[in-house]
Amino acid sequence: MHIGIISDSDSLIPLVYTLAAQKLQVYLFYSPSQDSFINQKVLGFVKQFQISITEEKNSKQDLYQWLIAGKYDACFIIGYKHLIQLNRLNGCSTPLFNIHFGPLPSFKGPVPIFWQLKKGNEKLGLAIHVLSQKFDEGQVIWAKEIDNLPHYNFQLVKHLFSQHCVEGVFFILRILINKLPLTYIDNSTSVAAYQKRPELKDVLIDWREMTATEIHNLIRAGNPWNKGAASFFKGQELKLMDATMIDNGQPTTNSAGGMIVNDDNCLHIICSDGKVINVNMVFFNDCFIPTYQCKHWGLVKGEKLG
Repeated sequence: MHIGIISDSDSLIPLVYTLAAQKLQVYLFYSPSQDSFINQKVLGFVKQFQISITEEKNSKQDLYQWLIAGKYDACFIIGYKHLIQLNRLNGCSTPLFNIHFGPLPSFKGPVPIFWQLKKGNEKLGLAIHVLSQKFDEGQVIWAKEIDNLPHYNFQLVKHLFSQHCVEGVFFILRILINKLPLTYIDNSTSVAAYQKRPELKDVLIDWREMTATEIHNLIRAGNPWNKGAASFFKGQELKLMDATMIDNGQPTTNSAGGMIVNDDNCLHIICSDGKVINVNMVFFNDCFIPTYQCKHWGLVKGEKLG
């Protein structure tokens, strides 16, 4: 089989590697990332494994020319920022499928991993659907859920999903190879929702309202792309990069949310529900600071964030 892959992300690597290892002919259409490190990683990978690659130069025409000329047996999109206009692919019989790192239709949008982690979903989901005229609207063919474990952060889940989606791609390829009809998952009982790209208010801790669990979830959702969850200390931005919830017995009721209640080689902060989080690392004044050093920066017992 001749398989096309369209991507602008290093999430393509496990999928392309596995397809090539199975002796399938893989052709990559790559839209360069704004992150030069990701570009170096992808280009180094395809060079090492001799993967055919076409780099996008003109976003208005290159992809359509590549798809029509390629006549692939199937093509999978795994991260591509532009809406593919299907009406420009008349005469192209290649089945097109989009790999979406969120459950559909409840987590449409560009960064579903962030919102799943922030909302504290017990299960984290991904899906593969038929490409449609609108983002994330096509019929779902394959879906998978994994447990949301306490140590998961945004990047780790993205990495796991880039591996798990391989299972879904091979599920679809087996259907196509055996010339069977595609079957669709009935998600009509799920509430459809579009989750937008996060703004500052979405990554900012509200110490007056957010519980310890909500803050912990937000830190994981923002790590590492936003260096965790944002707050302020004496008018300057401070980011909590890693934290755990601790059992402090009966919730504290006489301290305001955001108050530092312990600075003894640690940084314990009270939350709105009276529970305490133990912060392990912060980003402040362009420095990565382990919390046993935070006293040197003025983050001491009795000070308040927010």
